[in-house]
Amino acid sequence: MTKPDIDSSSATKTRPAANKTKSSVFSRIATAAKRATGPSTGRRSVSDGLAAVFVEYGKLPVALGSPDQGQQDQKNQRAVESLKARTRIASESALSSSKDKVSTASSNATAPASKAITSPASKVNQFHVDIFTKNVPKPKPQITWPNVGERIKTTPQLALCATLLPKESTVEAEFSEDVDVIENGCDESILDGAPADWVKAMEQPMKQDLIQELAKGTVDEYNKDATKNSDTIAEAVFLAPTLDHEYYRILLIHTIQKFELSPLLDLISLQGLVQVVQSASPGFLEADDLRKILGLVRTRLLSTLQQSTDYVYHLTLAVSRILDVMADNKVNGLDRVTEHESLSAVLSGLKGSSDPFLLYQASYAYQALQYVPHNESTLQGLARHTVGVAESAIKISAVLKLDVGEFFNGLKSLTDVAVTVFESAKAGYEAVCSLIESGQGVFDSLKEGLGAGHRRQWYLAVRQADAFMRGGRVVELNRLIGEAPCRRDPFFQWGICQLLGELAADSAWDVETRKHAVDFLLALHNDDDEWGKDESVRSWTVTLLERLSKLPIDRKISTHIAHQDQAVKDHALALLKTLSKGVAVGAVFRSPYPLRSRLPMPKSSTLLTRVVLDVKFDLDRVRDEVLGRAVQAVYIPPQAKANLKASDSDTFPLMASVKDFLASERQVMLVLGDSGSGKSTFNRHLERELWNNYVEHHFLDEKEPIPLYINLATIENPERDLIDKQLRSHHFSESKIQELKESRRFILICDGYDETKSTSNLYVKNQLNAGGDHWQAKMVISCRSTKLGHEYKSQFMPLPSDTHWGQTADLFQEAVIAPFTPDQIRGYIDQYVLIEHFNQPQWKAQEYNDMLNWIPSLKDMVRNPFLLTLALVAMPNLVGAGRAQNDLQQIKVNRIVLYDAVVQQWINNAKDRLEKSSLSEAEAEALDDLRQFGFKLKVMEYLKGLATDIFKEQDGSPQVLFSGESDAQWKVKYFGRKPETTLLRRSSPLVRNGIQNSFIHLSVLDYFFARVIYDPEQSGDLSLASHPLAQRNILGDPSILQFLAERVQQESTNESPLKRELLAVIEKSKLDESASQAAANAITILVKAGVRFNGANLRGIRIPGADLSGGQFDSAQFQGADLRNVKLAKAWIRQADFSNADMTGVRFGELPHIQLTARSLSCSYSPDGMTFAVGLLDGSIEIYDTAAWTRIRSFSDPIFASDPVIQAEGDDVHLAFSPKGDFLVSGSHRNIFAVWNYHTGELCRTLDGHPGGIASVAVSPDGRQIASTGRDKTVRLWSLHTGEQEFVLTGHTDKGTTVAYSPSGRQIASGDHEGVIRLWNAQTGEAGLVLIKESSGWVHSVAYSPNGRLIASGHRDGHIQLWNAETGQPGHVLVGHAKQVSSVTFSPNNQWVASAGSDFTVRLWDTETGALCNTLTGHSLNVECVKFSPTSPQFASTGLDSTVRIWELQDLYASGPNQGVQNLTRPLPLVAYAPSGQHVISANRGGTLYQWDALSADPQLLRRSEDPDVACMAYSPNGLQIATASNSTDEGNVQLWDLATGKAGLVLPGDDSGVQSIFYSPCSRWIAIAFEEGPVTIYDTQATDARLVHTFNNHACGVAFSPDGGRIALGGFSKKLWVHDASTGKLLATLKGHSEPISGVVYSPNGLLIGSSSWDNTARLWDTTTNKVAVILRGHSNWVQCLAFSTCGKWIATGSRDWTVRLWDVQSSLLSASDQTVESSGVCVSIVQPFVAFVTHLAWNPNGASEFVSASHEHSIRAWKVVVTEEKSKDKDDGQDSADAVPVSVRLDWSSESNSLTGIGTKTAEAKGLNDFDRALLKQRESAKENKLIGEYELVV
Repeated sequence: MTKPDIDSSSATKTRPAANKTKSSVFSRIATAAKRATGPSTGRRSVSDGLAAVFVEYGKLPVALGSPDQGQQDQKNQRAVESLKARTRIASESALSSSKDKVSTASSNATAPASKAITSPASKVNQFHVDIFTKNVPKPKPQITWPNVGERIKTTPQLALCATLLPKESTVEAEFSEDVDVIENGCDESILDGAPADWVKAMEQPMKQDLIQELAKGTVDEYNKDATKNSDTIAEAVFLAPTLDHEYYRILLIHTIQKFELSPLLDLISLQGLVQVVQSASPGFLEADDLRKILGLVRTRLLSTLQQSTDYVYHLTLAVSRILDVMADNKVNGLDRVTEHESLSAVLSGLKGSSDPFLLYQASYAYQALQYVPHNESTLQGLARHTVGVAESAIKISAVLKLDVGEFFNGLKSLTDVAVTVFESAKAGYEAVCSLIESGQGVFDSLKEGLGAGHRRQWYLAVRQADAFMRGGRVVELNRLIGEAPCRRDPFFQWGICQLLGELAADSAWDVETRKHAVDFLLALHNDDDEWGKDESVRSWTVTLLERLSKLPIDRKISTHIAHQDQAVKDHALALLKTLSKGVAVGAVFRSPYPLRSRLPMPKSSTLLTRVVLDVKFDLDRVRDEVLGRAVQAVYIPPQAKANLKASDSDTFPLMASVKDFLASERQVMLVLGDSGSGKSTFNRHLERELWNNYVEHHFLDEKEPIPLYINLATIENPERDLIDKQLRSHHFSESKIQELKESRRFILICDGYDETKSTSNLYVKNQLNAGGDHWQAKMVISCRSTKLGHEYKSQFMPLPSDTHWGQTADLFQEAVIAPFTPDQIRGYIDQYVLIEHFNQPQWKAQEYNDMLNWIPSLKDMVRNPFLLTLALVAMPNLVGAGRAQNDLQQIKVNRIVLYDAVVQQWINNAKDRLEKSSLSEAEAEALDDLRQFGFKLKVMEYLKGLATDIFKEQDGSPQVLFSGESDAQWKVKYFGRKPETTLLRRSSPLVRNGIQNSFIHLSVLDYFFARVIYDPEQSGDLSLASHPLAQRNILGDPSILQFLAERVQQESTNESPLKRELLAVIEKSKLDESASQAAANAITILVKAGVRFNGANLRGIRIPGADLSGGQFDSAQFQGADLRNVKLAKAWIRQADFSNADMTGVRFGELPHIQLTARSLSCSYSPDGMTFAVGLLDGSIEIYDTAAWTRIRSFSDPIFASDPVIQAEGDDVHLAFSPKGDFLVSGSHRNIFAVWNYHTGELCRTLDGHPGGIASVAVSPDGRQIASTGRDKTVRLWSLHTGEQEFVLTGHTDKGTTVAYSPSGRQIASGDHEGVIRLWNAQTGEAGLVLIKESSGWVHSVAYSPNGRLIASGHRDGHIQLWNAETGQPGHVLVGHAKQVSSVTFSPNNQWVASAGSDFTVRLWDTETGALCNTLTGHSLNVECVKFSPTSPQFASTGLDSTVRIWELQDLYASGPNQGVQNLTRPLPLVAYAPSGQHVISANRGGTLYQWDALSADPQLLRRSEDPDVACMAYSPNGLQIATASNSTDEGNVQLWDLATGKAGLVLPGDDSGVQSIFYSPCSRWIAIAFEEGPVTIYDTQATDARLVHTFNNHACGVAFSPDGGRIALGGFSKKLWVHDASTGKLLATLKGHSEPISGVVYSPNGLLIGSSSWDNTARLWDTTTNKVAVILRGHSNWVQCLAFSTCGKWIATGSRDWTVRLWDVQSSLLSASDQTVESSGVCVSIVQPFVAFVTHLAWNPNGASEFVSASHEHSIRAWKVVVTEEKSKDKDDGQDSADAVPVSVRLDWSSESNSLTGIGTKTAEAKGLNDFDRALLKQRESAKENKLIGEYELVV
């Protein structure tokens, strides 16, 4: 639409034309109004549209008619131009401030005017002065930012930080839709000045929560403050703009209440209330709030009109500010009579005041009131007024967007009221223009009532100027002051002067801006002709200058601010003195009011200091340190197993296990692992994970625990105040530490317990969770497993120090970091290759994987993460590129090789870096010196020296705390500031964290100390004077021992300089007592290196405290040696001589067993643990003292003793103690059970029940009741004291087998032959839950855990089932026993289950995880019962071998992990020599193949099996192939493997019954497969497919090919031998003679003899020419399991289940047989008796040497040498059966790790210091050769 022109022709139009124009204009106005009131678009509102209407139709007053058309045109033009200018200002100016939102909503304008304001042409003169030439930043508070993580100390600091928070905004529906919602309340000017770290920090939710919580806490303290003095009010109000909606409302309500309830007017409360209102975010205020506040202030104003003008002024000022806010928020609906008009009357009444300040403020308030509509409708107003509401229609105020849409909404027809409206508008417009033209004074205007009911431009202009000023838009302010249309208005001038005065006085602004404000005041006073025509304005200007010249200076707040204030003060004073000459100077007003109408910045932070949150800033700082720490570049989450004894394959994620622990009731979790297994790395990741979780969920929840990582090596005396010391290291004050102790819980991540050198229980010593003034904390603590002693759990369990057992053991959990799996290794390599490595050849992932697979033993070694890292670093340089696989297989790599290579590479890289670095002159000179003397040599000397001093000065504690040059001189030597020291430190594998310095890994420290002991690069004899071996016992440093042992292994076996030096030290100790410590260290190193001392002359050596565990000392001479406190666990001391040796304190690691007089089925400890009862099959009960394990008495059943029939049949006895130990109950198969007085042995009574016999008895925990079960399928309950039968419980459908009471005595569990477990109420006899384990067979035993939570049941299928005792739900199934589980029992601390089985083993299980902890062998027959001691860490077992064996828990863990324990009950399937005779090949149950050096016994992994259930294996004679058969498939197939490539070959079909054994022909071409229940098949291994050659329909356990391959002999369960033609399959002969099944078959090397072994305890040699037995080899007392001819054919060795190997002279045996008319027993020349289990396989060296190897059931591999002596032995006990035989001895050459002590033939009779237990143990080992065991016996019920 085109705007109508405003020109001179308008004045000559006639009246009708004017009417026509009037009609036309009205129509267009109506149209524009309708358009304006339509739907808004963007930010355009109704008021914007109405303003545009008025601007567009500037001729409106003319069109309405005017008596003086020319004058009206001129006025109209000025009004239009002025409105246009103000419209631009409104649409483009920034009217808001984050602190002072006085005109944001009223103007809704945010950008400054970009063009000059055009004022009316002639009447208003413009004033141009360029004082403000550029805009300035909005004032920043003079507050120092705290450091990130530092505690916020003052409320202004808190408010400053809070400005960075995202602000919420709640815009209520009753406010205008076009109120801007601030999405981020951060003031950009504040953001620009904020430190970058704070800006980044505030992006974190935790930081935001913390700041908000502090602000909220401060408000809460304010609300609780009863007095609310000026300081606390200022403090709370200062925070108001930063609060969220909820807490802003809380603060507002309490501030209103403070003002309302004050009996006297409190100006501080009043000003605080006003500031709270002004600081509200959009939507936080409600209309009712403002109406209520206005009402309160109005009431106070009315009540103080007759009082001091001070109060009136402040109340009027408050009214002004509140009305401003109400207008901004478009509050309407004030009651016209009671609120609007009454307030108008009050303000009008102030016109009589002589106080100009009050007059101005009243006028301002009155104008503000005009923009807060009352509740009178527009039509009502039109009816009441003729002119008074006119300007509301014209809507001058619409420029600033006040809500006057109600006026148009109330008009139903613009036509009906048009004349009245526009006449009123005309009158209002004329009034405005007349004021502008007249320049009438403020006082005159008020007195004439001109302001009544009118909205004035000056109010809007002053508000606009205020917005410009507060936004720093001083250029626009400058322009507005000089060009505003209303600038002649005295009120405008008064307001502008006041604004400039406030600006000059406000220290928040920069000093130059403040001076410019002073300059502007002076310029207005001196140079503006339009300014100050009203005398009051001139006086006000001078008054302001005068006040600024006397500006008070407060030097206590800030020196900087004081300097600035002084500069402004001096400037004002200077200008005041130079007022322009000739210009009238106004009088100075008395000015009682402050220039600034807001509360000062709070000088104190009383409320903040009351908020108990300051400690959170310290926690925040710790959190920042943790999360800001660099994350390890390569990390694979570790897997763990339940304990040291668990299988490496039975693992779980460690992190998940720790989180389960943290969510449980347990208090201590021990994380074990080898050195380098990743314990510390995991702890750091755990710390990070917990802090991340804490940040996301719990930072402000004081119930949540705080994670705290503690490097125990850095804590002095961690047994006391552990947490306090760690918090102090994080700079927590004592008050904060106390606060945390009183209110918070912790998760302690204690790293490196082994580095503390402590054996104390840190949990107990620090009294964690002990109540009272003690810390509340859970503990995750890590430790190297090699550093632990026998009873290590007592060092960690949350137990009282004087109690071993207790329910608190439930609070302990354990996990052992498992070695890396192949997948983890591959994942680690994949991450590693992505990292750039300095000066190092970079391989691809596949190259690394090939290297690990091809280099022998490397793959096993690098299952340790740290060693894997070293291997990846070292191998590219160590191996080089392009090496063939065969070459790599020749490389020998161990740990010491890796460390040597990595250290060398580290030093080389460091040298390269230094040479390329920019060094100072002094450093460059130092580097030249280092190069001159040998850079590597100097670095190595530095590192070895540091390692030496760490052990010397700190006892090996790895962390060196260095605070500066004033520290200890030895520290300065390594960490001082000398250039050479600095370069050496930078070149070393060291890390620094603050003042903490350490090697990059603890093992690196150990490595360098090992090089101090022996450095292969430095020659020279070992001198003991000051040598570390003589100064320090290194037995407690297993890592150092391992390095030195590997150094021995690395060097040539015979020429090793280190070995030679160590042997020399041992030899020196014979004569020099001072060498004893060095000798003990030396022999320990050699034993660990595998050096064998068989037959060694060790007479008189002094090695006290040495560790000879697992050492081989066959026939060694120890006469007169000092062996005090020596460890001999699992040592081989067969035939060793200890005569006159001092063996005081020697530890064998085993206890002797108790030999019983009969077999036993039951046993029990007394409740006090002091005695042990055993029930024997002869009906007697034997009692043993557990202190000495000697028999102290026995009970004998008189009926048994008098009945020969019962004596002949035997009678098993079942035992149960009463809880006080005064009675012993025994039950038997004779239907009778007896109650004995335990102390006297008196039979108190007998009870008759259970026809068919009693299977089990139990006594209730309260000692009043006996429970029994038996073959009659019932459970019976009896009174212990009266013998009366109380209940007969029926429900079982098969024979009862077991019964047990719950710990509470309220429940009974019973089991039967059907595998059903029933639960009963012990008091009522009512039946409860029924527990059934499918396909399990009999339930042999049930037991309750001491805490009553679990039931364990042992089953016929070899499984143990755990049940939830309350719900009956099944838990873990414990799988391991090969046969039935006869007995189960829980440890008193609920941690373990022990089980006894018919597989001759006792097993220990972890109840928490179900993992197998240990498999214990020693029993030779079925183990029938196992019981834990109630008072000591041991348990005992008894069985059909007539022994009681005592098992110490510490010994079980001291013995180390038992590899392969899951397959202990099955023999090793293979032991053989390689064709060259230089290696021995062995295989374990899982099919993993090992190769042993036949001379050095060094093992090497040959092939790893991926199948854990390989049933049998065969090794081809040519060494090129192996064959395996697995139980994991049903087909029974046999897989052939190429050993050179590791690839799978042919698959030979099997049989569903499974493969029993596999045999190769001598040429390796043919392979025979014997099946469990099928025939024997022959296949061609060289065929391209599985070609069957022959099938022999004979079941065979043993198969043998003749040396020429022409014949094949088979033997098996038929007790016969069949000889077939190998090519045709024809049966050639059937050999009969054995009375039991044949177990093995073998041909002699010349093919003339066939040897067979049998279960009939004999071996037979058959003549192949006659097919008759040539000789029978008798002498074994149990099955002969295997046999083998020597390569020369002279000897044949037989291995038996009697735990011996017998060596037979073949020729002598044949001659002996030919000379006798009866069958010969053969000539046995030697009996080898070192075994603790039966022998499974034998093999002779093929190179002709008289050497053979044996494999036994306890997994040992041993090599033997046959030694022929020149003289015949006269001693029949030496194993020879004939005086005519050649004297022969069989000596041990080497052995794999032994599972037990081997002491047959040991001479200790004259040894000193052995205790009775040790002598008993050695005697039992000596008598083992007399052990004549019967065949396997299994009890059948």
